[in-house]
Amino acid sequence: MIITIDTGTTNTRVALFDGKRRVDLVKASVGVRNTSIDGHNQLLLNTIAEAVSEIKLRQKLNEEDIDAIVAAGMITSNLGLLEVPHLIAPVSLDDFANNIHSAVIPEISSQPIHFIPGVKNVDTDNLASIEGLDIMRGEEVEALAIADAYHIRHNAIIALPGSHSKFVAMDANQSILGCCTTLAGELNAIITGHTILTSSLENRYTDTLCQASLVAGYDEAERYGFGKALFSVRLNEQFGGKQHHQLASFLLGIILHSDIKAITATPHLHFTPETPVYIGGKGILCDATASLLARNFPGNDVIQCENVDDLSAMGAMYVARKAKLIS
Repeated sequence: MIITIDTGTTNTRVALFDGKRRVDLVKASVGVRNTSIDGHNQLLLNTIAEAVSEIKLRQKLNEEDIDAIVAAGMITSNLGLLEVPHLIAPVSLDDFANNIHSAVIPEISSQPIHFIPGVKNVDTDNLASIEGLDIMRGEEVEALAIADAYHIRHNAIIALPGSHSKFVAMDANQSILGCCTTLAGELNAIITGHTILTSSLENRYTDTLCQASLVAGYDEAERYGFGKALFSVRLNEQFGGKQHHQLASFLLGIILHSDIKAITATPHLHFTPETPVYIGGKGILCDATASLLARNFPGNDVIQCENVDDLSAMGAMYVARKAKLIS
């Protein structure tokens, strides 16, 4: 049995696996954001300890029944439980395995917890400017999970749309070459709920993607820029007779215009007109990203990886197997 810990900015997931099969899961709305607010990590520590205890109790497990505890994500930041330095890209699977930091945290378990490091594009100890700089903690194992599940043995980009969308470049040896981050999901939330457009958008997202409106929003941003394109949401509602799902899709097109620009322009992603893009996750942001990539780059394969669950846990266990911590 393997326990995985995935801590992000606002949430933590503690799961129990038997091989690759998830047996149990505890989710909590606690993350490193709470550490930042409180000035200490006690709440995060207590939350993870309670989750591990709950899983053991529910499954009637003792300490010796657990083969390993593996952790990834923001838990390895200075706001987490154990700060682990980022590895500098390019980072191979061996590099991840050889740089796992293990520590016993008695409040959680008498066994060591194995913390997997994140990745940064450049050496920040010798930083002349932030040009080319990007960082991630957690998305690296999600990208590796997709690489493992889809047997990726060629240059590719792994897209992970979300509040903070990540785009991860990988080579034929599954080495991570670099990444880039956007605020796509967060921008969508702010614009939908906290601007003059909130009324037009009814302060809610849509579950129905309108392809024509998505493309229209993208093209509007291409022609006129982000700010003017945004105001066109209100114009379309007031004078264009557009329905809610069309307006919300139009907004996604505007926001994702800059994501597409980031994918193609970021040097560390090594994008070419032939680079396949694998999109991890489910939902309208993933669907919209896939649609616009396929429309703008018909020569690039765009693969939606909707059948891979527990990406962080699967990637963490992939690294742990490479490090021979689990079989």
